[in-house]
Amino acid sequence: MTERLNDLLVEEADGLDVPAPPAGAILHRARGLRRRRQGLVGIAAAAAAVVAIGGVAALTGGDSGTAADPAATTGSAPTFTVGTTLYFGDGHTAEIDDKAVKSIYYTSAGVLVRHGNNSWSDGGGPQRFSLVSPDGTVHPLGLVTEETVHATDPAQPYVVYGQNVDGTLQLVVYDVTADREAARVDVGDTKGNWFPVALDGDTAYVQDGYDGDTYAVQWRTGDVGPSDLSSIWEVAGGHATSASAGHLEVTDLATGKTLLDVAANGSLDLSPDGRFAIVVDEDAGMSGKPTPSDVYDVATGSHVSVPGAAYDWGWTADGDLFKVAGGKLTTCDSVTGDCATTDVDVPDSDGAQNEPACPVRIGKHGEASTGDCEPAPDPAEVRLGGRVYES
Repeated sequence: MTERLNDLLVEEADGLDVPAPPAGAILHRARGLRRRRQGLVGIAAAAAAVVAIGGVAALTGGDSGTAADPAATTGSAPTFTVGTTLYFGDGHTAEIDDKAVKSIYYTSAGVLVRHGNNSWSDGGGPQRFSLVSPDGTVHPLGLVTEETVHATDPAQPYVVYGQNVDGTLQLVVYDVTADREAARVDVGDTKGNWFPVALDGDTAYVQDGYDGDTYAVQWRTGDVGPSDLSSIWEVAGGHATSASAGHLEVTDLATGKTLLDVAANGSLDLSPDGRFAIVVDEDAGMSGKPTPSDVYDVATGSHVSVPGAAYDWGWTADGDLFKVAGGKLTTCDSVTGDCATTDVDVPDSDGAQNEPACPVRIGKHGEASTGDCEPAPDPAEVRLGGRVYES
């Protein structure tokens, strides 16, 4: 009798139509809870860890210090540099062995730091790279470039850039984990040396200078075709931005469908995962009064406001906003608009570069120069994750 009853219950259960759990909603909720927890608890812990003398080990070369949470390293935690010190995860630091940091990129393998003799993006001499893995180990890479633009996809272990090789524009895909080139694709003839790029999955986008042709490169197969992207700078998570008179849009790269249309002037800055966009008003702050910035959820069209101009904010890898100023770290949830501010014991900086303390030399034709002398990097200069600072 018991076995028969059990069989009947099993048969009845098998016949029930049980819907699959809403994975997207669950993940979204989990991210939100994690962000709020870290905003209120994790950041406070980060401040305490930084303040405590010897509480956080500086990590260089192959040495590793306090183990970091991999999800926090390239996920929901603010990632930034002050001078040559990288702050990431829940209060972890790593020291970059160079004179200055130029910018920070998110990858699936960890945080990629571009650095060199100065903090300039253009005309600043050799650009060197170090990968900071989730456990905090700093891996100096063999990649060295000069006078070019770089881009990453947070979901992949690659950095891409364009290069003029004997009059041919080549797209280079560099594997930061293996520390070697993963692909090099001939794109077309060029006379330039400066190429805006973007990376989105198996497609890379490259432009021949500011006003030149734009190409879509299937870098795994080597296929190259024209692209009608109006902004090579803003490609993320399968989305791209565009601007026209009074309208700012986000489109789906696969379908061309408009996902978001904002009645505003300026431009849109996408989060590294492409889920959010902040309105960049180039006139913000011109009146001298604080101006809030609108942050839009690309999927729903809903928006919240955060205090200050868009260019004050960096992005976490999963789409929250943060800024570092006046010895304070502020994070804002891009879904709710809730912000939390905590004190951090880091040098304050407005990002300004020191003037060159170099003797001026007068050439035989009356030209003035400082020779090879460069300005000393500002030890308190701040770089924020999610902003590549390509000028």
